[in-house]
Amino acid sequence: MGEFFKQPGFGSQMKDNAQKTSQIFQGQSVYQAKKPVGDYIAKGDKYYLDGLHKDHIEVFDSKGKVKAVLNIDGSYNSSKTQAAIKEGRRVPK
Repeated sequence: MGEFFKQPGFGSQMKDNAQKTSQIFQGQSVYQAKKPVGDYIAKGDKYYLDGLHKDHIEVFDSKGKVKAVLNIDGSYNSSKTQAAIKEGRRVPK
């Protein structure tokens, strides 16, 4: 996640609004948004960088339910989002 936060644009926006939690999900640190970022991350949402591919960020609402999958540049990844929703993916509360 450190490399992602160093990227100009979306990465640095995320860093400025991130609060690292004590949670680990699929081997990755989970972060919580301190305020909204872009169109898909609201204050209180949790997210983590996919550990396997490191090419997308999975975003969860405050109840731990997946709400979006974003590419590294912050764009919405429709196919991965639909797959995650269909799977019922959740991050522990």
